[in-house]
Amino acid sequence: MNSPRYKLSIVTANTNEKHFTLPMLESVYETVKEAQPFEFWIVDNNSGDGSVEAIREKFPQVNLICNQTNAGFTEANNQAIRECTGEYIFCLNPDTICFDRAIDRMVRYLDEHPTTGIVGSKLLNSDRTLQSSCRNFMTTRHLILQHMLPWNLISPKLAGKISLMYWDHDETRAVDWILGASLMIRRECLDQIGLKDERYFIFHEDSDWCFQAHKAGWKVVFVHDAEIIHHGSATVSKLWGGNLNIEVYKAQHQFIRKNLGKTELFWHRFLLTTLLTIRLTKLRLLKLLGRISEEDFKSDGDFLRKAIEVQVKAPQVDRKPKMKIIVEE
Repeated sequence: MNSPRYKLSIVTANTNEKHFTLPMLESVYETVKEAQPFEFWIVDNNSGDGSVEAIREKFPQVNLICNQTNAGFTEANNQAIRECTGEYIFCLNPDTICFDRAIDRMVRYLDEHPTTGIVGSKLLNSDRTLQSSCRNFMTTRHLILQHMLPWNLISPKLAGKISLMYWDHDETRAVDWILGASLMIRRECLDQIGLKDERYFIFHEDSDWCFQAHKAGWKVVFVHDAEIIHHGSATVSKLWGGNLNIEVYKAQHQFIRKNLGKTELFWHRFLLTTLLTIRLTKLRLLKLLGRISEEDFKSDGDFLRKAIEVQVKAPQVDRKPKMKIIVEE
């Protein structure tokens, strides 16, 4: 392998997100002090909101790749990663704001822990409350625990030991996988496991990448003192709206089919079909008792019927979503 030209390469996929991408870029250039020199690559997915022009004007040092169509999050990330020459590659969402030294701390962790292949930062909501970003892999055992245990009766400390979703994210530790809004990978790990799997349009490419790193013997580590605001679902909510979780279900099927096998996928779909059917039955009962409005009944009912259909038929992910363009006033 040739010696990296940069300490760090940062990668972002932008799709009509100028109002997020520009502040994100500003936060990066203001807060990275130690991880120098670094390069920044942005792949623009045919934005119509003036993103490309604004980035070129305000951040001319950024490398831009301009697509003629919406290639999706995963494919766009890969386009930039292929061009990166950094020792570490940092995939960062456009709807983020980096706190002081957050990126530096992730780089420092990789410098000091050569058996770690991927690190992720702590994510905070827009109001700076914790955004749970660590997860367990989607085994049938974990699915049963997630849906069957009375989490409100379990102490937070014990709940965090059972499921990473309920963990308070208060320490740096090895985990199964981390949400892809802020993931940094070591080049040696990338060379071994390859690029992100482009069969995932956007969801669960992160869990798959982390799974491949684990398989190859690398650790995946959450770095708790590297803090980044993630506004969350800003792009995907414009793509799918109320059907967002439907696409998540499809991506889950893809992950399980690929990594855990057909038997695991069967039980996953069977359990979720059962749970969703119970929810739909309860909803209908509430409607009969007059305890839910007609509007909520229609909205929740439509979603549950779609969700059940996805579990039964297991369709492929939507690779041609339509996105509304936000025009700033």
